[in-house]
Amino acid sequence: MGWLGTQKTLCLFEVDLKGPVAPACTARIAAVEYVMLDAAAWAAQRYTSHFPDRYLFPARFARGEQFWTAQHEGKIFSYCWATHEPVEIGEIRCIMAPRSDEVYLYDAFTFAEYRGQNLYPALLQCVLDYNRQRGVQRALIFVLSDNTASIRGVLKAGFKEFQRVTYQNILGFARYAYRPLLNASAGVDLLRA
Repeated sequence: MGWLGTQKTLCLFEVDLKGPVAPACTARIAAVEYVMLDAAAWAAQRYTSHFPDRYLFPARFARGEQFWTAQHEGKIFSYCWATHEPVEIGEIRCIMAPRSDEVYLYDAFTFAEYRGQNLYPALLQCVLDYNRQRGVQRALIFVLSDNTASIRGVLKAGFKEFQRVTYQNILGFARYAYRPLLNASAGVDLLRA
């Protein structure tokens, strides 16, 4: 849209954790461990100075969020956060407020040298399994429409796209378009930030 404003489209994906489990994804790197770290484990973790957003981690741990990693011998190759609490989606200036039976996965990242190794979908499936075992009924993850690699990984992990949200900011005025329109129980709770 240029200097007048911005436009971004977010693809919303879900998994019904009460339904059938997707076929397992296996990483193409041998001896990968999938580990959920708490604040103490993160503090003791080696090889973390290259994490661009590590300054955000203490507040996330304090809120009780799950920090999932795919790693080998203490080196993290891929990670993903999961929460049951409201969290900001900066790309579209909204707050995602998971419902009591939902988990929201976000801020997933695979370091460049490990991409294309099936780490991301395998890690997502570990997060899904953990939350399924704890009685969570629905898992959500959102991806910008131009991030095709992430969309492939999300689909491989068993997620299905159910809606797109297009955010436009024109001269400071925000506009949201939802496609398709869903009834309240089928959608998600997005609050303006």
